[in-house]
Amino acid sequence: MQETDINTARAGVERTIKAWADAVGRSDVPAIMAHYADDVLAFDAVQALQFKGARAYGEHWKACMEMCPGPMVFQLRDPVIHVAGDFATAYGLIRCGMIDEQGKEQASWMRMTSVYRREGDRWLIEHEHFSAPFDMKSWKAMFDLQPEGNDAVRPIPSGMNTITPHLVCQDAAGAIEFYKKAFGAMEEGRLHAPGGKIAHACLRIGDATVFLVDETPEWGAMGPKQLKGTPVSIHLYVRDVDAQAKKLEEAGATAVLPVQDMFWGDRYGMYEDPYGHRWSIASHIKDLSLEEVEEAGRKAMASGEMCASQAQAGA
Repeated sequence: MQETDINTARAGVERTIKAWADAVGRSDVPAIMAHYADDVLAFDAVQALQFKGARAYGEHWKACMEMCPGPMVFQLRDPVIHVAGDFATAYGLIRCGMIDEQGKEQASWMRMTSVYRREGDRWLIEHEHFSAPFDMKSWKAMFDLQPEGNDAVRPIPSGMNTITPHLVCQDAAGAIEFYKKAFGAMEEGRLHAPGGKIAHACLRIGDATVFLVDETPEWGAMGPKQLKGTPVSIHLYVRDVDAQAKKLEEAGATAVLPVQDMFWGDRYGMYEDPYGHRWSIASHIKDLSLEEVEEAGRKAMASGEMCASQAQAGA
């Protein structure tokens, strides 16, 4: 292609990108989809592994807009465009999110790559790919990174989830060894207080973080043994709940509710560890609608099955 032709084509792609981004900012799904080829193949950062065809991708865009009822935040940063004949690519960083009910901006930076195909005087998107980097410890997407890099102090440390259980244990060192044996926990570090007690320990169980600390009654930190019970259970979904139950029993946990099939579609059980904390474990075995779960629950209650399970669990 001649330089003038390349510049003309690049300008056409730039206009398409701007019109597409403006449509996203307006939450105008028909206008968004007008920029896609019928045979588009899209990889988004959420929901599904891939979307084949404009119809499937349009439904996805519609669902995304329904999840973002507030004003959209949509910013494409310095896209790089290359043109070769009737095809073009564009890639760059994109900031996407919304303004919430409190007027706060909830948006994250992601990576975007698009492939365009010329049809007449139009450039249509035939492939689109959004992605976010992930943390190798937690396997969670890192949506809080900034374009300048990750040198700045992050409000949510790398690998941390929104909620982190913080367990008070009588003999935290022993509890750490128990969790390693029962759950395959990985210890990420511990700090000792004067006198040798554990002031803080961090474990990783699967993709979750768990904090531990030794009992210190004078500071109000008391575990289930001291309190003679706990109103809380920590829930784990695992691939093989029966194998996990066996590991717990071998490590020294006590079955509160033996593993069994439950009406809500899980195979489920509950165990109490030697330090008084309760762990419910489950593998999902059947997808049910909310209505189906409610109906199955009524039948279980009427037959006495649910009451028997609650009695076993000490509910």
